[in-house]
Formats: sequence, structure tokens, C-alpha cells
Amino acid sequence: MKQKQSYRRTDDALWKGLLENIFDDFLNFFFPNARQIFDIEKGFTYLDKELADLFPADDGKAPKHVDKLVRVYMFTGEVTWILVHIEVQGQKDKDFAFRMFTYYYRILDRYRVPITAVAIMTDSDSKFHPTLNKSNFMGTEVHFYFNTYKVSEQDEGLLSQNDNPFAIAVLTALSAIKGRKLDDEKLYALKYKLLRNLYRRNISQGKIDSLLLFLQLYVHFENTEFKIKFPL
Repeated sequence: MKQKQSYRRTDDALWKGLLENIFDDFLNFFFPNARQIFDIEKGFTYLDKELADLFPADDGKAPKHVDKLVRVYMFTGEVTWILVHIEVQGQKDKDFAFRMFTYYYRILDRYRVPITAVAIMTDSDSKFHPTLNKSNFMGTEVHFYFNTYKVSEQDEGLLSQNDNPFAIAVLTALSAIKGRKLDDEKLYALKYKLLRNLYRRNISQGKIDSLLLFLQLYVHFENTEFKIKFPL
């Protein structure tokens, strides 16, 4: 159990670091017209640390905070910038939709700007795919929908053909799900195939390094021999 929790903390840190390193690709991956909407050349502001006071610790537990909250500048619309909230969810959680709603209204109350929320689900439970939190009490009704992306439902062939570097991150997460059912030898072959796919792409060395580290550490071998054997 401790090992799984350790992996989960490591995976969370890997996602957070990778999102910062290829956030422009994330926007282009999820929003087809991103370059017409977002002023990507202005860069991004990561507001994660500013949220600590919005999500304080409960009963001595670790502080609650979103995975990523990013200020993105706009080309169009009535506002200069908006916020993109990304949550990476790696396990089934019956309260997940409510938690997404909680993040939304607290962030909105603080910043008073438009927010788009994206939940990337990296678990292997096909029945877990929340998209909505709703409540209805004495005539007061709230429906909160958010964007979702279930990694286990994605087509590996289409992702392999997608030139966007973020597709490699999704393929890596998909490989991790498959890897839970494979021995180390087959998993090594799967990771090596993904490595070749990465080097075929026309992307900067900095992004290659970030994705390579993500691939190396996110998909876990049980045998130390394979950990050493896989190239960095």
C-alpha cells in the first residue's frame, strides 16, 4: 500500500512538471482552435502556490489543492485572460465531481474571471467517468459540467499518428495502464516502442527531455534490471 501511495505522489509530481514544460501543447491538444483563442506567445502564469489558502488541510491531512491552475492570455472575448484548471485523477473517487465543483467556485470567488476545467483520468476503471456535479433543493438547482479525458478510452493508433507532443504523455499514461497486466519484458518492449515514437517527432530538445523523463519514471518496472536497462 505504501508503495502505491509513493508511486501516486511521484506520478502527480511528474504530471505537474510535464504540464508546465509543454503547456502550449496541452492547449493545442484539447482546444483545436487554441492558437486563434489564446495568446500563447505571452506565456503562462502558474498559480498553484497561490491556492494553498483556498484549500487548507483538513484534520491534519495534506492540503487540498488543484493539480494545475494557469493564467492564459486571450486574443478574443471581453476579458484579457482566463484560468485553465487541470486535475489529473488516478483513482476512483465518488466525490470527484463535487470536488471539481468546489475548486471551481472557490477559484471563481477569488479571481472573478472565466474558468475552463479539464479532468484527465488516468485510472483503469471503465465505469468511473464523472462529468457533472448537480444539486437540487427547494427550487435551487445547480448543474456543473467540466471537460473530461479518459486515458483508458483513447485509441493508441490515433495517438501515435498525432504530432502533438502531449499525445506522447497520453500514450505513456496508456502504457502505464497496460503495464499493470504485463511482465517487465513485454513492458520494456512497449516503452521502447514509445521511445522510438518520441524521437520521430519534430519537437524541441527541451520537450523531448521532459517527455523522456516522464516516460522513464511514470511507467514502472518491478525488476531493477529493467529500470537500469531502459535508456535515459
